[in-house]
Amino acid sequence: MVVDRLRVMVSCYLSSRSRMKHQLGYLFVEAFRGFRSDKFLSVTSVITIGICTSVFAGLLLAFALVWSLGVGAPSDSTVRVFPGPKYEEQTSLDALENKLHRLPGLDSILFVSKDDALVEFKKQFGDEMVRSLDWNPLPHSFLLYPSQGYRSSAQNKLLLDRLKQMPEIEEASANSLYLAWLDKWRIPVEGGSVVLMLLVSGALSLIIHNAVKLNLYSRRILVENMKYCGAGEMFILAPFLMEGIFLGFLGSLIGVGTLAFLMILSGLVSPEIPAHIHFGPCAAALLAATSCISAIASTRTVRGFLRGNA
Repeated sequence: MVVDRLRVMVSCYLSSRSRMKHQLGYLFVEAFRGFRSDKFLSVTSVITIGICTSVFAGLLLAFALVWSLGVGAPSDSTVRVFPGPKYEEQTSLDALENKLHRLPGLDSILFVSKDDALVEFKKQFGDEMVRSLDWNPLPHSFLLYPSQGYRSSAQNKLLLDRLKQMPEIEEASANSLYLAWLDKWRIPVEGGSVVLMLLVSGALSLIIHNAVKLNLYSRRILVENMKYCGAGEMFILAPFLMEGIFLGFLGSLIGVGTLAFLMILSGLVSPEIPAHIHFGPCAAALLAATSCISAIASTRTVRGFLRGNA
């Protein structure tokens, strides 16, 4: 009795496993049938998707660059403070540093001595200008690095005004013009990039929709027979969903290549740009966005076809 039950359970397990294996095989065969039956349509769709994802990659790169600059790196909003000649003694410098630490919105303060300033000057401009001098003409200075929420143009200007009111400080300088330009154009560039990316996403969705719909019409007799045999919507949908995602993935590889080329080109134009943008997250975002758009477009197309021909 127990042996018979075990035999029945094993046979049911093997038969269910065999059916699952055949179903998976069917899904993969049907998903790639469009690539075999109409290679021209598949290649054209991949190239068109690649063009869209290349445009998407350029917009994503612009958005990521402006976003990273808008968040602000510590070096972009650094304020350099030069104490007056009367306050170059060590005790006066220590007192001034303690006073600077009490200012709100500062992340860290770095003291740059005359000797360090001279070494930095020689690295940037060479030692020809100071070779004939018997003394170091460069002053002591402090580098003030604002915190995350204090790196805007308005906060930078407020910090400069407070520093200039201190009698110990002879001069304070910052990238005020750069920060003002960044604050002016950051929101328009970010908003324009988002709008254009949405338009490109719509175009990409239409391309996937047309490709899947053409494959549906070429196999509409098979789909209708599957419906009459009682196949579920998900079983009919799965091959076309896989086909749409695979088309989007192949096209997005062209976009990833374009993104890599743009990264290299931007690095040649300005070596500081690669420091603000990381290729890996941008490429992953591009692949994920294209796959999601492909899945949504394929699902809507197949469901619309099934309901329209129910």
